[in-house]
Amino acid sequence: MVNKWKSILKIKVKGILHSVQAKTEKRLVNYRIANYDVSVISNNKPEKIKRILFVVERMAKYSGGQTSMLRLGTELAKLGHEVGYVVYKPQSKSDMEEIAASNLTGYLGKMYTNKQLEDIKSDIVVATSWDTVAFAKRIPGYKMYFIQDYEPYFFSFGELFLMAKKTYEQGLHMVSLGAWNKEMIEKNCQPVSPVDFVEFPYESAEYPHYKRDYDSYGKKKEIVVAVYLKYYGKRLPNITQHMLKQVKEKFLSDGIKLTLLYYGEDKSFRTEGGENLGMLTKKELLSLYRRADFGMVASMSNVSLVPYEMLATGLPLIEFEDGTFPYFFPEDSALLTSLDAEDLYVKLKESIKNPSLLKERDKNAVSCLSTLSWSKTAKQFEDILNRLEGV
Repeated sequence: MVNKWKSILKIKVKGILHSVQAKTEKRLVNYRIANYDVSVISNNKPEKIKRILFVVERMAKYSGGQTSMLRLGTELAKLGHEVGYVVYKPQSKSDMEEIAASNLTGYLGKMYTNKQLEDIKSDIVVATSWDTVAFAKRIPGYKMYFIQDYEPYFFSFGELFLMAKKTYEQGLHMVSLGAWNKEMIEKNCQPVSPVDFVEFPYESAEYPHYKRDYDSYGKKKEIVVAVYLKYYGKRLPNITQHMLKQVKEKFLSDGIKLTLLYYGEDKSFRTEGGENLGMLTKKELLSLYRRADFGMVASMSNVSLVPYEMLATGLPLIEFEDGTFPYFFPEDSALLTSLDAEDLYVKLKESIKNPSLLKERDKNAVSCLSTLSWSKTAKQFEDILNRLEGV
């Protein structure tokens, strides 16, 4: 009888969970559908290019994507353009300005609230994510699409996946941050408009190189690993933690303590085998990178700023060989691991015992980074604008 009631309870709980998941998915999809525009636009080329407007959902703290947008906008402003940022969700101008300043001190450009969305005009209107495309279409001006990731991969295959994918086929002039997104779009979609790309840069002034004693690694009894962790599947949150827990146990049997410091998610996010430091400021990040012996990132879709920041400080990096890191950096710039914990353990142990490996990777990474800057990327973006007819 007890087993029968347990079975009934299990079925009921399963049914409740399924219902909650279905309702949550329905609410999310219905909201996106209500603001989705499937039309393919006729993009009239501008007679002049002076005003550039970026469209975002809302300004959000700790957003790497928005920080990149602000950096691009700021550099374009330095080149003489009038730059603006408009949100499509309710948010006060003062809140927008405060958050933008926290993401990028000294940013340039004017903030516009969602109440101004219907009246604003610009020479160039730039969508910054798939959900902003429909709103960008409503604003007079030449429509562009600043693509920082292949966003269909943010979702499991289904409605949201397809809705995101179709925004690449709606006639906006696309500019990818790095060539990987361009390749994915041309491979998986049927674009009817140009797909250009600019180099993926980083800000060298904020993350100066830190001289490390790689020769001392082999004598350490504690190895500190700073792990960038997000709950998104593209960041492999569960696989990464599972692997590191096993590696930690293996190092413990060698008499070495592996200290895992996770960051990038809210403090409420529960982590395994290590401490969750939460979302960090730039100052806190720099302190963490200097404290750590290794950094670890899972760049399974377009690479983020994090690997650039880590490598810029001289922090030896662990990335996944199945991700996109090799697409952006030369060979032997980081420790590349498979999804096998044993593989990571062997390669990490080899790196610790052979400082020449760490020195060579640092040399290769620094050489690559030395060619990049946001001013250079903004100039590439402007060059794309200047190639438009009528300019």
